[in-house]
Amino acid sequence: MTVTMPHTPALRTVLLCVLPLAAGACEKDKLKGPEAEVRKSDVKLNLPAVPAFDLPPANADGSHSIKGLRVKGKKLLDTDITVKGIVTWAYHCPTALRQPGMTDKDVQKIIDEDPTKCERAKFYIGDTADTPAEKSMWVVDVPRPYNKLELERIKKPDRSLAMYPDRCEPGEKDPKKMICPPYAVGDVVEIVGSWKMASPHSERNSDGLLVYKKMKNITQNWETPPLDPAAAPPAGAGTGPAPGERASPQDIVNQANKKPG
Repeated sequence: MTVTMPHTPALRTVLLCVLPLAAGACEKDKLKGPEAEVRKSDVKLNLPAVPAFDLPPANADGSHSIKGLRVKGKKLLDTDITVKGIVTWAYHCPTALRQPGMTDKDVQKIIDEDPTKCERAKFYIGDTADTPAEKSMWVVDVPRPYNKLELERIKKPDRSLAMYPDRCEPGEKDPKKMICPPYAVGDVVEIVGSWKMASPHSERNSDGLLVYKKMKNITQNWETPPLDPAAAPPAGAGTGPAPGERASPQDIVNQANKKPG
């Protein structure tokens, strides 16, 4: 008797798998999953608008914005510029040094005995009052009053603008000598300075910083007085006498702590 096998697709697959040469094809068929169903999606994505990167227009008086300098300020490096902004942060040594439980008297005693614990005067400015610190501009080498040790160790005739153009007498009343600027967070200011990556005292910022020269505090109606030619630093002295001609804050501390031999 002859038995006729039905030629169905399933049977053909079984027969093929019997043959050694077709083993690879069978394994491939076993591993192959169902065909993916590709459907056109009707979902519409609501993507956010691309933020604008336009810089604020240049000020009519030629001054610069903080945002503009952060984006395109490299070509202005090592030049004197004028910047307008709002003070967003100001360094205050007593606040920086204060520890829990310390009184104002305790903090002042620390500063009087070792003024080098204070950093150099500086503040930050931004285009708006709420500009965060990381997007604000550093203003460094800001003039400050003489500290207690300097007043004790530097004779009055030597405490001149020619010798110390970055310092003023505490409570100075002479308008021509009031070079230490008043500033507080929220003040609108206009500053002239040298635009650099590093200050003469090694403060560094890859976004640039402004080495202070003079300022107008619009909020407090104050402006750096014109420099008296007679009080100008000696020619070739830059911002002060050559190194070694005047005592640094650390030298003054060392002298104060030196015991008679």
